Amino acid sequence: MKKLLLYVLAGFLWVGCSEDTKSTNTAEALYELALENKDVTTAKVALSQLILEDSTNMDYKDSLSRIYFNEGNFYAGLDYAEQVFASGSNDKVLQENMAIAYQQIGETEMAEEIISGLFTSTKDYKYFFQKVIIQYENVNLPLFDSLSNQLLTLAQSDTLIAKTLVSMPSPISGGTQLVPIKAATLFLMGNNALERRQDINSGVNYLRESIEEYEKFEMPRYVLMELEKMMANQR
Repeated sequence: MKKLLLYVLAGFLWVGCSEDTKSTNTAEALYELALENKDVTTAKVALSQLILEDSTNMDYKDSLSRIYFNEGNFYAGLDYAEQVFASGSNDKVLQENMAIAYQQIGETEMAEEIISGLFTSTKDYKYFFQKVIIQYENVNLPLFDSLSNQLLTLAQSDTLIAKTLVSMPSPISGGTQLVPIKAATLFLMGNNALERRQDINSGVNYLRESIEEYEKFEMPRYVLMELEKMMANQR
């Protein structure tokens, strides 16, 4: 009788494992199909199922966190991203996403800590530029002035830093564009002069310098066009 019970129990265990494997394979196939079709909604469902079946798989959690970040669901994205980071991942994109998400939800100290860590470990000045952006968005004018001037001085004296490209919005063509870090810094300084200091002359000069640095830079062109429209309406 005992032997029969063992056989029965073994049979149940085998069926359970078989069903789990089948379910996992189905979810993986669904995820692959969703990627092929660029179907984000289905990919999210498939990844959620895979994580339910294997909560230790950090690749699934990393992928799901990126989907949530792209959707603007920063809290959900951070929940999974923090788990991946805590597991020992040093992926730079993961940390960049986390920093942006923390900035978006108002936890700027966490954002600064991550960006400072990336800059220290990589010496990539695109992260220094990100520190400038954080202070710009925080309206911390003294620190913004200090960091932006420091970065501008470095870019003027170091050709490697000057060649660093950073991502900026493209308001005319849509999406983003990569621009030299000096041009991007001059744009921020110009926008800061216009918006925060109400100094039109300095702002326009910085924006024009930004365009001189990179003729195809859309942001300063767009701001100058909008400023011209505004001033024309006031006449």
